[in-house]
Amino acid sequence: MNLPLAGIKVIEFGRVFSAPFCSMMLSDLGAEIIKIEKPKTGDESRSFGPPYVNDLSCYFISLNRNKKSITLNLNSDEGKLILTKLLKNADVFIHNTLPNTIDKLGFSYEHVKTFNPKLIYCGINGLGYNSSFCNEPAQDIIAQSLSGIMSITGFDTNPPTRAGLPITDSFAGVLAAYAIIAALYQRNNTNEGQLVSTSLLEAAMALTSYVSASFLSNKIIPGKTGNSHCSIVPYNAYKTIDNWISIAISNQSMWVRFCRALDFNELLHTDKFSSNKNRVENRIELDDLLQNRFAKLRSLEIIKILKTNKVICAMINDFSEVFQSAEVNELHMQLSAFHPRIGKIEYIGSPINFSTFETQNNMPPPLLGEHNVEILSNLGYSDNDINQFIDNGII
Repeated sequence: MNLPLAGIKVIEFGRVFSAPFCSMMLSDLGAEIIKIEKPKTGDESRSFGPPYVNDLSCYFISLNRNKKSITLNLNSDEGKLILTKLLKNADVFIHNTLPNTIDKLGFSYEHVKTFNPKLIYCGINGLGYNSSFCNEPAQDIIAQSLSGIMSITGFDTNPPTRAGLPITDSFAGVLAAYAIIAALYQRNNTNEGQLVSTSLLEAAMALTSYVSASFLSNKIIPGKTGNSHCSIVPYNAYKTIDNWISIAISNQSMWVRFCRALDFNELLHTDKFSSNKNRVENRIELDDLLQNRFAKLRSLEIIKILKTNKVICAMINDFSEVFQSAEVNELHMQLSAFHPRIGKIEYIGSPINFSTFETQNNMPPPLLGEHNVEILSNLGYSDNDINQFIDNGII
């Protein structure tokens, strides 16, 4: 069976994270991705490191599987013409360039739709495509700052803390892919393309979900909760004799099972811990009681007892333990590919599964300009043309 996006051609003018992540998700579903990069330097994430695999950045590897790379000098007339030819035959254009920059290059949505009205044009930026701040550069840490995420991350004794991964970049990429697929579906009915957009800040605000809803409802400024949950207790990380574990008691019946499994029966008969509401109000005292008990037990012992009693819990793994855990290994997300010039590359694959097909994983991340000749030949350029492009710094 064909993959659902087989036959869809995507031109990605992306850099670093959000746009490359978006197009990579589409590639997993069968879309053909042509990645436009600057000659000589390419996507700057190629230089993010160490670590590297034979001079190819692990950062770049993680975001660019299943793609073809062509280098284009878009400050040249010939480079612009080549991109125009690519876009005329494309279904989707994705970029995370500032709107005024892409406009100056001559590839605004208003212009591109004049020669390809069926194109789905996706713009991702930092602070909102329709905002007065649309041309202000931003990064993940800026979106986490402005959205309030950093103000609630970490512990009271620590400064505002960024989440350990670029969560706004990755979620913006997910939202963009979601919007593109919706626009492609609508195009089947209307035969028309459209502009879709999102931003790191919009992605961040969406991630604040119930925290923002709580503030908007009662105007109480939320603070840091560390590893705990503002509305569910116990829900935290606890130190054992030999490691750290996490526990999430999500309902009252689980609380009862938890107490009985670990012989905390006295807690069941204590009014201030009798309901989740009471436990939230007395979280510090309860967490201290639990921590004192867990400090005398071993992690595997606790995990075994709690899982037997259907209590949600887990070992807190470092990355040397992540890929040894049965839970992660059974997802089969650790993939590898072989590139004749780079060697073996390992990375995390698609996070989604389908009952009728497997997601695509047949191309390792490309070398810079690896597919110049193939792509330009398909556009009708001769070997002599391509050599002249090289000599003139076009590719």
